[in-house]
Amino acid sequence: MEVPNTKDFQWKRLAPLPSRRVYCSLLETGGQVYAIGGWDAHPRAGVAVTALGKRIMVIGGVGTSQLPLKVVEMYNIDEGKWKKRSVLREPAMGISVTAKGKWDRASCLPVSEM
Repeated sequence: MEVPNTKDFQWKRLAPLPSRRVYCSLLETGGQVYAIGGWDAHPRAGVAVTALGKRIMVIGGVGTSQLPLKVVEMYNIDEGKWKKRSVLREPAMGISVTAKGKWDRASCLPVSEM
């Protein structure tokens, strides 16, 4: 895997991923890079990911059926555990998401779908 250095715009090679992946989503949080989806025990690709403190939210994507998913899951970095969250109103894949501010664990701001 390679990442660009934003200071000199040169690419830097990182350690190889433990497994080959396709259509994964990358996220950096807490100085670590996470590759989400693309290939694993539960195949899922084309997901949207964002960091919420020490948690990673994974939204939508496609599974083995190749159809968009309504699934929303949260990964707790400290515990190394996944938890299902409420599902999307409509299946989604290949979308983007961003988080602003802090997450209070109790509620989320309304989301506008375009």
